[in-house]
Amino acid sequence: MKKIALVLLAVSSLFSTVAFADLTYAIEAGIRQQSGDTDVAGYSAKSQMGFQFGASAVFAISGPWNLRTGMLYTQRPLVLENDTTSEEIKVSMNYLDVPLQIMYKFEDYAGVFIGTSLAFNIDNSSDNKTAFKTSSVDTPFLPIVFGASFKFAPQLGATLYFESGSSIAKDLSNYRAVGANLLVTFD
Repeated sequence: MKKIALVLLAVSSLFSTVAFADLTYAIEAGIRQQSGDTDVAGYSAKSQMGFQFGASAVFAISGPWNLRTGMLYTQRPLVLENDTTSEEIKVSMNYLDVPLQIMYKFEDYAGVFIGTSLAFNIDNSSDNKTAFKTSSVDTPFLPIVFGASFKFAPQLGATLYFESGSSIAKDLSNYRAVGANLLVTFD
C-alpha cells in the first residue's frame, strides 16, 4: 500500500511540475452584453450590459492544444418589458463561472477556444416576484462559449467571446452574450 501511495505521489508531483512548466495565468476584467427571450405572458426581454472579472489559466496539453480554465464572477442581467404598459422588471443573476474550454494557440500570444463554463448561480433578484420567480434560475448553467484570446503587449492582452445557452431560467430562453475582457498575464 505504501508503494502505491509513493508511486501516486511521484506521478502527481511529476504531472504538476510538467503542467506548471507551461502555464499562463491572467487576471481578467471586462464587459458583456447579453440578451434572451422570455416566455412570461405579455413581456419581452431587452438586452443588458454586465461585468465579468476573475482569474484564468491556460495549461498546455500537447503541442498547440491547451486547456483554458479559471474562476470568473459573471453578471447576467436582463430587463423584461411589459408589451402594453412599458413597465420594466429588472432581473439580476450573478454567477461564479468555471471555464472548461479547449484552446488552440497559433502562437504564444494568440489562440482560439471553444467549450463550456460551469456557471453556478450565487445571487439573483427581480423587481417583480410575481411575473418572474428568481427561484426558477438554473444552476449550474452550462453555456457554450467560443472566442479568441491574444496579447498586444508582453503582459497585456484581451479575450473576445460569444456565449450561448438554451435556458438560463424557467421563463428565460435563447440566452446569448458577447463580451470583451482585458487581460493582465503572468507567464
